[in-house]
Amino acid sequence: MVFTSGHFFFFFFLFYLCYLGAQKHLKIQNGILLVASYFFYGFWDYRFLGLILISTFVDFFAAQFIQLNKKNQQDKKAFYWLLLSILVNLSILGFFKYYNFFADSLSELLSIFNIPVAAYTLDIILPVGISFYTFQTMSYSIDVYRGRQKPAKSPLNFALFVSFFPQLMAGPIERARKLLPQIEKPRTISYEAFRDGGWLILWGVFKKVYIADNLAPYTYWSIQGGGGLTSVDVYLAMIAFSFQFYCDFSGYSDMARGLAKLMGFNLRLNFNLPFLASNPSELWRRWHITLSNWFRDYVYGSLRKLHPSGLMNVTALMLTMLLVGLWHGAAWTFVFWGGGWGLTLAIHRFLQPSISVFMKKFALINHINHWLGVLITFHIWLFWSIFFVSPSLSQALSMASIMLTDFTASASSGSDAARILFYTSPLFLIQAIQYKQGHLDILKGRPNVLRLAVYASLLILLWTNGAHHLNEFIYFQF
Repeated sequence: MVFTSGHFFFFFFLFYLCYLGAQKHLKIQNGILLVASYFFYGFWDYRFLGLILISTFVDFFAAQFIQLNKKNQQDKKAFYWLLLSILVNLSILGFFKYYNFFADSLSELLSIFNIPVAAYTLDIILPVGISFYTFQTMSYSIDVYRGRQKPAKSPLNFALFVSFFPQLMAGPIERARKLLPQIEKPRTISYEAFRDGGWLILWGVFKKVYIADNLAPYTYWSIQGGGGLTSVDVYLAMIAFSFQFYCDFSGYSDMARGLAKLMGFNLRLNFNLPFLASNPSELWRRWHITLSNWFRDYVYGSLRKLHPSGLMNVTALMLTMLLVGLWHGAAWTFVFWGGGWGLTLAIHRFLQPSISVFMKKFALINHINHWLGVLITFHIWLFWSIFFVSPSLSQALSMASIMLTDFTASASSGSDAARILFYTSPLFLIQAIQYKQGHLDILKGRPNVLRLAVYASLLILLWTNGAHHLNEFIYFQF
């Protein structure tokens, strides 16, 4: 049941009527929202509801005992409860997502040393959204241990924090200190929240159905069509994939934030014009912000504290980005992608002082330097995207080689480029406005006539050129 399906529209309509009917009764309203969240997740596969319930049960009580032992100055026992929370969540995530990957990798490693061991793999279904809600619950336990979060008093409120359906499948990855207070207090749904939520939903649907789903064929023909690719083919395919990937995921995040606003909640921003970043570090501060912040706060920051040195900082950065890659998928292509970005960020950090001196010396052309940085950063993204989208490391290396050495075009390159531009041009227009005005709500303070004209334009484009085949959101597989 994806946000763009008729099933979801019917589900949300019935739920929302009940939700509004319980507006003056917080406990009943939260109960309705919790039941709806479990139904929404169980619609995919009811068997995996047990995994959410295990994470919820373990982390709720682990946090209670962490707080109790901290209060009694028994830090060692508090740490054991934290360790239990982390081990349970990582064991669930590790088994369902990484068991086969590590089994195959171990078998291949032993074969290098002439030790023939057949990999014992399992036919495991990956539960939707497992990487998101396990990270969300782990952050809660860690924050309680660090004294940044008080344990939830109500197990039902905590269960709602874990399973809140707008962001359950693909984020944003919320922190308890932001979402729990909104669950625990009465919520009001203002006209402004309803209006802003409606815009986020429409814009998110447009990015998904009009841009992402229409670009999908231009991505997958390059990785499924076998040989005969030229450098321009690969280049156009990676452009198509980059905007497909961005519009698919940021479209989901926009819809999640919009649906939450309709219920009186405010979720965190997850994307902030990442392809207008002028350097790699800035791109990662703008792309999947909640995941980047999670790894910064709980992995990179912890590793840096082990030894305060420049070498340790680089090591921490590389290890963090390797884990970011592995988080995205159980394959060596994702590990290579994460490692490539780690190397890129390390090189940028090393060169940053020289870049700053250069920028000060040529202050008069800073505007040109900025857009040159945007162009270079985007092309770095295109290159590493080859490893993200390819089904195997050997194919990724082959495509990367073609992109960097075979400077030819195919007969269809011109028409492919025109179609990609056709589907992405509305995004370019709106993001140019967002960039110029310095915030993402292009309709803020605008007259209602203009607002209605923008709504009508997007709806007409969806009606006339929206994708006929709707794909699942890409991040559901993570």
